[in-house]
Amino acid sequence: MSTFPVFDSCTVFGPWPGRSTNLSLDVLLKVMQSNNIARSLATASSGIFYDFRQGNSETLAAAKAQPQQLYPVGTLDPRAYPACLEEAEKRASEGFRLFRFFPSFQKWPINYAPFREVVRKCDELKVPIAVQVENPGECTELADLVAFTEAPLLLAGVRPQHLGEALAVMKSDSKFYLETTYLQGYSTFETVRDVIPNGIERVVFASFSPLRYLSAALGPVVTSKLSEDEKALILGGNLKRLLSN
Repeated sequence: MSTFPVFDSCTVFGPWPGRSTNLSLDVLLKVMQSNNIARSLATASSGIFYDFRQGNSETLAAAKAQPQQLYPVGTLDPRAYPACLEEAEKRASEGFRLFRFFPSFQKWPINYAPFREVVRKCDELKVPIAVQVENPGECTELADLVAFTEAPLLLAGVRPQHLGEALAVMKSDSKFYLETTYLQGYSTFETVRDVIPNGIERVVFASFSPLRYLSAALGPVVTSKLSEDEKALILGGNLKRLLSN
């Protein structure tokens, strides 16, 4: 669908509770190849649902085996405080360029003291984070909780009906970026461009492939009325800049 290589900020591999779909690493690599995805920021699902340390080890091994295709993305579980602080330091030293948090999947609240302390540690390490914010009010709550941080923060899992809240948060603080995974509404990206100063420079392509169809995430960007240069920023340029800082 895309005429130039894409850089995907969110892919997963491994078993997923309640899903019989094959989400193996081999499947992820095949999906990437068939959709012109040059690089993916990958996370092992075991780190989300079972043990974040084990998942991070699996992610690192996959990235070392496929260094041209995969960047390792760590998961940190604030429920395992303070062990998660040590894990953040360890993985940052090993080259992890992003940490992801999954409060909805792991059933802990955004306004959570251990989470605040882990975010503080990530900020000290100067490693960007991505936080799942799927429900109304979570973007606002997150913005209040992390007002003291400076490292980039990706708003992950934003639904079309919550886009307005995400835009308000982005307008208030330039460290916030928006992942595209579920943003399929009409003229969504044009709205971001028109409402947020330099808004297109703060949108990052994310598919959650192969759990979700990659084409469902690519389609809205490719078929939008953005210029080719603006599409290129969303589909890779912005993420490359974030990771190079």
